[in-house]
Amino acid sequence: MGIFDSYKALSARCVGISNEGCGVARVDEAGAKEEGMKVFVQDMLPGEKGKIKITEKKNNMTYGVKVGNITPSKNRCEPMCPEFPVCGGCQIQHASYECQLQMKESMVKNCLVRMGHFPENEITACMEHILPCKEQFYYRNQMQYPVEYSREKRCVNIGLYKRSSHMIIEHKTCYLAHPAAEIVRNVAQIFFSELSRIDAAKALRQVVVRTGFMSKEMMVIFVISKPVKIDAEAFAEVCGEALKKDGKGMRLISMWTEERPSSTKWKNPKGTWTNIWGETTIREFLDNRVFRISPDSFFQVNTKQAVTLYNKVKEYLRYDGALPRMLLDLYCGTGSIGIYCSDACHHMYGIESVESAVIDARNNARMNFIEDTEFFCSRAEDFDFGAMMPDTVIIDPPRKGCDEVLLSKLIQLAPTRIIYVSCNPATLARDLERFFHMQAEGSVKYGIKKI
Repeated sequence: MGIFDSYKALSARCVGISNEGCGVARVDEAGAKEEGMKVFVQDMLPGEKGKIKITEKKNNMTYGVKVGNITPSKNRCEPMCPEFPVCGGCQIQHASYECQLQMKESMVKNCLVRMGHFPENEITACMEHILPCKEQFYYRNQMQYPVEYSREKRCVNIGLYKRSSHMIIEHKTCYLAHPAAEIVRNVAQIFFSELSRIDAAKALRQVVVRTGFMSKEMMVIFVISKPVKIDAEAFAEVCGEALKKDGKGMRLISMWTEERPSSTKWKNPKGTWTNIWGETTIREFLDNRVFRISPDSFFQVNTKQAVTLYNKVKEYLRYDGALPRMLLDLYCGTGSIGIYCSDACHHMYGIESVESAVIDARNNARMNFIEDTEFFCSRAEDFDFGAMMPDTVIIDPPRKGCDEVLLSKLIQLAPTRIIYVSCNPATLARDLERFFHMQAEGSVKYGIKKI
């Protein structure tokens, strides 16, 4: 604990929320040496007051826990999930949805102002109202369930991690997942706990379930540490019967294994993929567009909100009334954004580093009868744009954001408009700051128009 007395209760008030959903509290204990100190406290909302204990200081950050009762915020609500906050799947389920939206809006603004160093008045003027999701539960079309084998009980536990740990908690249902995904999880837990399948259970590391909300098609991926035999036919039969009862019309049509050696880092794996049963892909529909999804291809995890997002992108493509002559879609995945927005441009190029996703994108373009579209397999920062002269560029990078090399290339391409779709406000702010710093050397001057 160092200089901190972990048994001393301090008065504090929550003044904000971190990007990870943790309450940001200020110690207001008069006369205490910790007075004014910023402490990150789980399960505390802005405006709440109460006693906390400091438990840890790590990387210049101070962490604490609540002690006893607090003065609750008017935005506090009863979490729908009984496992909250023990389960690590959710961070702010104790806040009303309206409050969650306000938090997210503030998070984006704060990142751009504090990390991107943009003037607050300019960011405020550019920010549009956040677009809420009609359904706050049962919306995820992909679930990754970690697996734990108990040698003592000779069975598997398949579920979700306890917060800030790699311990799997037992839960009856996850309220974020499609109910059919939870059915598959329960089937898998019973299936791999049978004595005849213990060898497969010992090698099982994750069960990934992908769900086509609109197509009613499901895919299961068994992530294994070594080659093992999985009776896919038997698993499909048991799943089929279970899904008929409560699966909302879902059908399991595809099964894969992904072999990842034990030494492989789970956060950046390079596995060996094998189709062990059924189709190789599943389909999903976004309005009048259809998309095929491979097991390792990225697709937006909230199907219905993806339509809202893509319609906003399409609106920005038509921002000044003129359709883009050439659209460049970077980090395009299965081509979903570009194909969805294809009626708002004349020609589109997509760049994606995952080969299976590029194959999906090409097939998706054909299935949707989209012409004047080409997809290339390459890292965006490595691609030779040559004589390309796109007037509009869409960027939808992973959480780590864009490489500086790519930002430099964008300056050289000098498109009229750039639309940045981000899942991480922190890297968005960083990339924008770098981009605007670089543009001083270019001929085209950019400014933020809409957020």
